[in-house]
Amino acid sequence: MKDKIDLEILVEGDPRLFNQYGVIPVNPDKNENINSEGANTFVEWILSDKTQKLIGEFGKEKFGQALFIPNVK
Repeated sequence: MKDKIDLEILVEGDPRLFNQYGVIPVNPDKNENINSEGANTFVEWILSDKTQKLIGEFGKEKFGQALFIPNVK
């Protein structure tokens, strides 16, 4: 919305603002209804180079900058 409103960045780069996302599959021993195979497939997909690239590109076309910074490695 940079082109619609005039705001000034007041705080940037403070480690307290770090908001990391993560993925942890649930232990299949915890419940018989856990889809362990599906969870592991998702983890492999989200951590893949292709998906990390998609995450890093998300928002660039519409907003002029990425909305997320992939950091799997």
